[in-house]
Amino acid sequence: MALHLETADGWAWASLSGELTVYTAAQLKSELLPLLEYEAVSLGFAGVTELDGCAVQLLLVFGRQARRVEWRADNPLLCEAFGLLGVTLTPPPGGVGGLG
Repeated sequence: MALHLETADGWAWASLSGELTVYTAAQLKSELLPLLEYEAVSLGFAGVTELDGCAVQLLLVFGRQARRVEWRADNPLLCEAFGLLGVTLTPPPGGVGGLG
């Protein structure tokens, strides 16, 4: 699991990659916690190769604690999981897999 981060004007643009599972949950939590300091966070998942319920739960808790969060619909794994939960995703520019 890796997180790439860019920041400007109170926004954080983060992209997650690799496996987001129970085995990487502690690392995911430690990577996400500092993002709570920003006014707004945009999270992308294009590089995520595996996703389980533990990671989804952790992401949802992060979303509830963040001031403002934008979930980018740039990975079919996340689109399916969040779609089942009724979470609104933001299509990436140009769309992916027919989204956007």
